[in-house]
Amino acid sequence: MQVPQDGEDFASQPWYHGPLSRQKAEALLQQDGDFLVRASGSRGGHPVISCRWQGSALHFEVLRVALRPRPGRPTALFQLEDERFPSLTSLVLSYVTGQRPLSQATGAVASRPVIRQGPIRRSFSEDTLRGSPALTELPRTRKWSDSQPAGLEHMGRSREDHCGPDRAEARPRPNGTSNPYTHSAQLTSPLTPAAQATGLLGVTKAQRGAMGVASGLELLTLPHGHRLRLELLERHEALALAGALAVLGCAGPLEERAATLRGLVELALALGPGAAGDLPGLAAVMGALLMPQVSRLERTWRQLRRSHTEAALAFEQELKPLMRALDEGAGPCDPGEVALPHVVPAVRLLEGEELPGPLDESCERLLRTLHRARQMAQDAPKFREAAARRLRGFRPNPQLREALTTGFVQRLLWGSRGVGAPQAARLEKFQRVLSVLSQRLEPDG
Repeated sequence: MQVPQDGEDFASQPWYHGPLSRQKAEALLQQDGDFLVRASGSRGGHPVISCRWQGSALHFEVLRVALRPRPGRPTALFQLEDERFPSLTSLVLSYVTGQRPLSQATGAVASRPVIRQGPIRRSFSEDTLRGSPALTELPRTRKWSDSQPAGLEHMGRSREDHCGPDRAEARPRPNGTSNPYTHSAQLTSPLTPAAQATGLLGVTKAQRGAMGVASGLELLTLPHGHRLRLELLERHEALALAGALAVLGCAGPLEERAATLRGLVELALALGPGAAGDLPGLAAVMGALLMPQVSRLERTWRQLRRSHTEAALAFEQELKPLMRALDEGAGPCDPGEVALPHVVPAVRLLEGEELPGPLDESCERLLRTLHRARQMAQDAPKFREAAARRLRGFRPNPQLREALTTGFVQRLLWGSRGVGAPQAARLEKFQRVLSVLSQRLEPDG
């Protein structure tokens, strides 16, 4: 089998068949060792290695790990179980030439490529393989599937209750279908920990058995929690941008803008420890307040201090020190005070982001953050109890469920087409928009 060097388009590979259903792929696999790579229709174009082994057709999703763009390194890594590769081509080459099992659990070895006949049909997106975020789908009821590539076929043979007869390829998904939000102080903002508690604190019995985790807090600390981490970051960024836009979109009187700031401050206080205890929500609101385009509005902040002194003092003396401590891996995390812990620092670390500052300080912060993440995973049952207490008697508005999911907020910010762009490009573009709005409100000089 001849495989071009890394960096060449994997679509030119003879073993890559593009969009191909599971049934059609299985019909092409005739003998043990036959394999092909296809783009999964049920998973938005993610690559799947289909291989026949010991008389059965097995399907292994290749996980794509997005990296922050840096000169001299790939934008993403590809992996099946543990080892990561800079391209899909290099992954396939390593497993085929080395005759390595695609998974330790199945022992399946891919040795004989099924050659594609004719050009590739690109009926659904293959951009996912080249740089789009892993989670760009529209909100809908999500099908559950096993999150370990090794367990696609042999671990979940009775999944009809979750996936129906056409079992989907394995892909880590956070549990739950939506996140309830309400309109407070004319802002799209977290109402309660309800939905995030569903994804971070609860897993079904089947998920617990198949994935070996008891909560989303545990899953996000593991390698196969990559997509959950991506969704949490997407949610955090989208909500922070929406909050900033609520301020920067106030082109009316100065007092109106100051009142919007006050609303955000009061919302942050309501989400904090001892109140709602929704620290991911708190982090998103504080992300909006601390965004450079918002913090540079000197006249607006002066008006806040003049007209809403109590809110201004709470922001400076209470919220800012609290957020700094939480970001450094300290701060409140007792399940009695908190229903949902602050997970963003650990998620960023596990996704490869580097810590700023001197080496000795960053090492201490890294260890502190990882220790906190481990403790959060262990305390998941306590957080679940705390969330249940706060949600007792709560009835979410069913009309708001889909409209206020992460996907809806993303489409509101970037549009249905723009949301499919790579995350780094989307964020950079929106930051430029916010900078223009900020300059129009309060020009420099």
